[in-house]
Amino acid sequence: MKKLRALAQTLSFSQFETLISRKDYPQALKSSLTLSSPLLTDQTYSLFIKSGHFLDPYVSTALISHFSKLDNNNNNNNNNNLSRSLSFFLDTQNPDIITYNAIISGFARANDSRTVLGLFNELRHVGLVPDVFTLSSLIKGCVSLRENWVSQGVCLKLGFGSKSFVISGLIDNYSKNGDLGSAERCFKECLDLDNVVCTVMVNGYVWNEEFEKGKQVFVEMRGLGLELNAFSLTGVVGALFDVREGEQIHGFGVKMGFLRGSSMHFSNAVMSMYARCGREVDAIKVFDEIAEPDVVSWTERIGTASDGHEAVELFRIVLSLGLDVNGYTLINVLSMIGGVKFLNAGKQIQALCHKTGYFQVVSVGNALVSMYGKCGKICDACRVFYNMIIRDSVSWNSLISACSENGFVNQALDVFYQMRELSLQPTIHTLASILEAVSNSNNTKQVIQIHSLVVKCGFMFDVSMICCLITAYGRCNSMDESKRVFAEIDKVNLVHLNTMITTFVRAGYYTDALALYQTIWSLHRKVDSRTFSIILKACSAITDMQLGRAVHSLVLKTGFDQDSFVESSVIDIYCKCGSIGQAEKAFRSSSMNSLAAWNAMMMGYAHHGCYQEVFDLFNKMSQFGIEPDEITYLGVLSSCCHGGLVKEARHYLDSMFELHGIIPHLEHYACMIDLLGRVGLLEDAKKTIDHMPIQPDVHIWQILLSACNIHGHVELGRVAARKLLEIHPENESAYILLSNIYASVGMWNAVGRLRKEMKEKNLRKEPGSSWIQVGRKSHTFFVNDTSHPQSKEIYAELIRLYKQVIVSLEPEQDGAFLWINGP
Repeated sequence: MKKLRALAQTLSFSQFETLISRKDYPQALKSSLTLSSPLLTDQTYSLFIKSGHFLDPYVSTALISHFSKLDNNNNNNNNNNLSRSLSFFLDTQNPDIITYNAIISGFARANDSRTVLGLFNELRHVGLVPDVFTLSSLIKGCVSLRENWVSQGVCLKLGFGSKSFVISGLIDNYSKNGDLGSAERCFKECLDLDNVVCTVMVNGYVWNEEFEKGKQVFVEMRGLGLELNAFSLTGVVGALFDVREGEQIHGFGVKMGFLRGSSMHFSNAVMSMYARCGREVDAIKVFDEIAEPDVVSWTERIGTASDGHEAVELFRIVLSLGLDVNGYTLINVLSMIGGVKFLNAGKQIQALCHKTGYFQVVSVGNALVSMYGKCGKICDACRVFYNMIIRDSVSWNSLISACSENGFVNQALDVFYQMRELSLQPTIHTLASILEAVSNSNNTKQVIQIHSLVVKCGFMFDVSMICCLITAYGRCNSMDESKRVFAEIDKVNLVHLNTMITTFVRAGYYTDALALYQTIWSLHRKVDSRTFSIILKACSAITDMQLGRAVHSLVLKTGFDQDSFVESSVIDIYCKCGSIGQAEKAFRSSSMNSLAAWNAMMMGYAHHGCYQEVFDLFNKMSQFGIEPDEITYLGVLSSCCHGGLVKEARHYLDSMFELHGIIPHLEHYACMIDLLGRVGLLEDAKKTIDHMPIQPDVHIWQILLSACNIHGHVELGRVAARKLLEIHPENESAYILLSNIYASVGMWNAVGRLRKEMKEKNLRKEPGSSWIQVGRKSHTFFVNDTSHPQSKEIYAELIRLYKQVIVSLEPEQDGAFLWINGP
């Protein structure tokens, strides 16, 4: 093909030289257009004018049409071509309506509405009568609603107001400007309805997210017997969120021969539909059938990537092919990457955004802010945000979310206050992000304030907003408020129910969660995989094996057993209830590519002290091509902790980032410090805390303090207690543990001072308790508790068991006890 093009250009240039030698400049001027050299055309035009010729409408129209249609991605080149077209127009003697149509069409294509309207007024002043092509270009060049109203009035005045070519343009303009009512009126008033008008109306509904109405017009279009083409199918595919409907339209496209690259727009739309419906594999199949994918195809393909690594690799392929990426391509790849391991790739993409001029596109800037937030680089996210010339509500939401997700609560609130000071109206997403931030800081008062703002903004009708409020109150331990919000819902749906059950479970209200679930089931309300996953977690928390098995049976009966989260929850409950065999059986029947199931089984083995089984599973993961995550390593480190394997734990902690790019969290360091404390390496535990790249929290210092209590290390105990009280001054366990350390070495004065200080601060240790479940009822006991109605029988049985244990023990010579076979 390239050789044919080169040959054709050679022949054209030979003809052009012949015309120049004959001084046939009018024909030479037209011939120069086939050589795709604007400079050559300019030089020929100079000879044309110099030889005394004048530009007539016929030659002028050819020149204007050629340069105004040139497709240039470079805006400067495009402006140059339009300027060149306008120069030819101004040089034309007595331009006719065709010449005007050509120049108006060019500026309409460039969305230069001011010039389009000016040229239209000019042709009316010189006495020319607009035709159908003039009006079509006039409407296409309108940008604002006001311009569209004016154009519609002109069309009505000239008698073209109900023609399909006019109506289609008006519908398109009104739809893109959000005036769907005017678009619908134009559609109803159209006298000669055709497939173009119907397709534009379908697209208008899709553009304004009125998907059901879009599908209805498509059905009416088929009922009228109008011809279906690639454009009409492309339009309706955008309205589909049910994969079965999408497959039907896909089948139409296959039958009519619109796939495999014959209609790139339709192929790309089908890809997008499958990705939207969660059928990434089918989307990839459609992509693989396209012979020469364009940048839109590659953009959709990046969006279906399984992870950040694949997305970055696909983006590199796009660049290597020399395709010009657009804003959507950049947004898709930025949305797929997150974490420190992608930080360099993210910075390189930002540099490309600067180079290509997309950095100042608002949506691209928003994607960069979100990307840096996911990488934990808040300073970089702020820098991008404050360098953006234009910001929308998504920009503010992205920065607030970035701060919130990384624990920078005060910074998130500061950004929110800045937004309010600028009189910017918060959106539902803004308030959801700020609710997450304040709930993470356990501040009920601030949640109440945001709740008031939600009511004031009129967002209490939104399902997601109500769920955010329920969750936020629950995280702040204000369960009464969560229940109140839930009770005030007019029409409770499955999303509300799942949120309330989840909040109960997270707050430790397992009985309430199970009661709500039983109410749902008794009312024959619909449940989903998430409902089962949450309820199984509640059963795990109270180790209710009987109820867990019943829920597992319902899972199998309703067909949710293949859901990855349900699979992991089933494995988890059997592990928590001590039935490791049942857990292994559930694991073997689960999907082998489910990372959640692998993690649940590894955590179960770790809690049962089966560290060798944990290591075996971890090694098998690579055979199945499964990449470990933070929870996987938490299971491995927990097993090392239970097994006292210091060397192995250090190896796995170091390999997290080195092999998989996973940054250890506080939970991973907590396992390591707990292990070192258990084996008596307290100095090493302290060094680990000192060298942590993140600030230790209450839990870390409490682990070290507990280890100091076990091993009687006074100095380190004092340090750990001081650090613990700096973070949490009201922590009674710090006083109790430090008091025990002092008592173990006979420092009774220090013990007395600590107890006096506790008394002055009115601090009391929450009494420990144990519980047992008998006959689906939980029984809780405290130390020296006699409140149970069967306390006499219980203590009698405990005394009997105690005597049995004593009889079963025989002292050795060194005074220790040795277990022997008892009755």
